[in-house]
Amino acid sequence: MKGIVEIIGDVVKEMEKELSITVAADIENDKFLNVDNPPLNYIFGSARYIKEKLDEYSKVSVTSERKFPLVALFCPVTEKRDNPDYHSKVSINILIACSSTKTWNNERRLQASFINILRPIYNRLITVLLDDDRFDIEYDDIILHDYSENFSYGRYGAYTESGEEVSEPIDAINIRSMQLIIKNQTCR
Repeated sequence: MKGIVEIIGDVVKEMEKELSITVAADIENDKFLNVDNPPLNYIFGSARYIKEKLDEYSKVSVTSERKFPLVALFCPVTEKRDNPDYHSKVSINILIACSSTKTWNNERRLQASFINILRPIYNRLITVLLDDDRFDIEYDDIILHDYSENFSYGRYGAYTESGEEVSEPIDAINIRSMQLIIKNQTCR
């Protein structure tokens, strides 16, 4: 039986299929490029660990190009296993992030990051979770969670809980307290 870290990893892989985003090809000249089925970088761990992995990726050009878009699962995740009717209940926190530029105003950031990249990834996340038969969705295709678009990370920086700044500007959607029930499984 896979744990939530592996299950969300599977979800992220599935999200890449049927996903379409629009990325900046030439920021200075407002040139954008549609990308179908883009690879998504999945990292799980504490905010500090995620920051360290991104810093590590930045040191090598091959991995630097693949670090965004990012789907990060914050750990630890407590799996509540107290009912024979399901495997576990979890409340997870996820960050969906893309590279940004400190000089962008909020209107530019809204279009280039949120409308073109982050919201399509978020919508695909919800769709894949709803379609995944490992989850029991209790409320008629509604997954309970808090959703927040953070425009300030890109302009003022993102920080870990210990105050360390992420090495480059990002724009991000924060998903907090996402409630999921993982069904009892046989083999997958």
